[in-house]
Amino acid sequence: MRDEPRQGLGDPRGEHRSNPRAGRTTAAPTTLRTRVAAAFLLLTLLVCGAFAVAAVRIASSIEDRLVDQRLDRTADELVAREKQGLEADLPPSVTLYRGDAIPQALRGKPPGKYTLPQDDATFTALVRDDLGTVFVLTDRDEDFAKIEAGVYGLLGLAFVCCLGLALFLAQLTASRIVAPVTALARAVETDAAPREYPLLDSTDELGLLSRAFAAKTEAQQRYLDRERWFTGDVSHELRTPLAVMLGAAEILKARLHGRDDMVELAERIRRTAADTSERVVAMLLLSRDPASIGAPPTALLPLLRQEMERCRPLLKGKDVEMTLHAAPADAGLEVPARPELAAIALGNLIRNACQFTDQGRVDIRLAAGRVVIEDTGIGIPPAVRDRIFDRFMQVDPAGAGSAGLGLAIVKRVAEHLGWTVSLEAPGRGGTRFVLTFPASPPAAEALDEPAGDSSHRA
Repeated sequence: MRDEPRQGLGDPRGEHRSNPRAGRTTAAPTTLRTRVAAAFLLLTLLVCGAFAVAAVRIASSIEDRLVDQRLDRTADELVAREKQGLEADLPPSVTLYRGDAIPQALRGKPPGKYTLPQDDATFTALVRDDLGTVFVLTDRDEDFAKIEAGVYGLLGLAFVCCLGLALFLAQLTASRIVAPVTALARAVETDAAPREYPLLDSTDELGLLSRAFAAKTEAQQRYLDRERWFTGDVSHELRTPLAVMLGAAEILKARLHGRDDMVELAERIRRTAADTSERVVAMLLLSRDPASIGAPPTALLPLLRQEMERCRPLLKGKDVEMTLHAAPADAGLEVPARPELAAIALGNLIRNACQFTDQGRVDIRLAAGRVVIEDTGIGIPPAVRDRIFDRFMQVDPAGAGSAGLGLAIVKRVAEHLGWTVSLEAPGRGGTRFVLTFPASPPAAEALDEPAGDSSHRA
């Protein structure tokens, strides 16, 4: 039965689908191994870069200090030898300039050190006036440039080697870190017993994660077992009294032959007992794994007719016309599903439409891949559309006349069968439920019945 009272609606946008994740998009996956390796490489790059910058600055500082020291030492020796009347003894790379020979860029400069570019090279110049006149010593730093190039080359080679070693260590480390996580994920994915999960005895965070997974899995398994056992026990216990009721109703019907009013009552008891027995079997199937119960091809048209007949008493006294629409090409449409489960989904939706429609139409349309059940009833309030398939969801429990489980059961059956169920609000008011399913090819012998092949007006 419908779980909420409905109101007339004209907004076609009111819709709820049983799969709320259908419209989500997923980004490209990034593995944990990749992120660990990237972090390792980034750290290595930063450390090596910092050392390289420090090495370059240190080498430049050493070069400057060595050149300055050599020029100062050479100038001091030159002054000492001049005072002793000896000739200057200069290193090969040092040149002495006096008087007009001093380079134009250094003339008039006060004593000190200067750097001069010349012929794609760099000269360091020392201006002194210790001998009473200004003289200049220049040192061509070609030797230091060669040393500097060699040092930078070694630094570049060391940098590349460090990155290669870091890449190897990153892959090795990432594999060692990720391997236990991968093993745990594989154990969970393959439904391994919680006691067989890896790392249960580990004292680190991975052990904590493994034990949490194991505890959660055990709790869920106990819950599912209790639910399955409860459903199986209830189904088993109900089947025997239902069988007794069914047999008694058949005997009563036979003994009341000739009393039409009482025969009709006995027939209703028999039919109700038979329907309940079928529902018990369906509930038992619903508690099992879908892969374990099979999915034989089931023709939908006979099921729709059967459920319409069961719901006809709900239309007595109402000005409502119920019509089944099926094109000849879809008359033999089949779906891979157990008929007991398919009947539950179809029957609940048809019963809802009949129960909450007091005037107008109930239209059931069968087409390839879907069944549409539409009515002109009172509709469903917009505030509850998003929760219409929730268990025990009722706007007015006193007036609804149900436990709030009918549509929740439809959703559960649809998910069990691999179908989807959605709610729409037609523009003319009322409600439209759509069951979508993977259809099998139509049967070879299509029924010779036109669209709108079955109708009922009470």
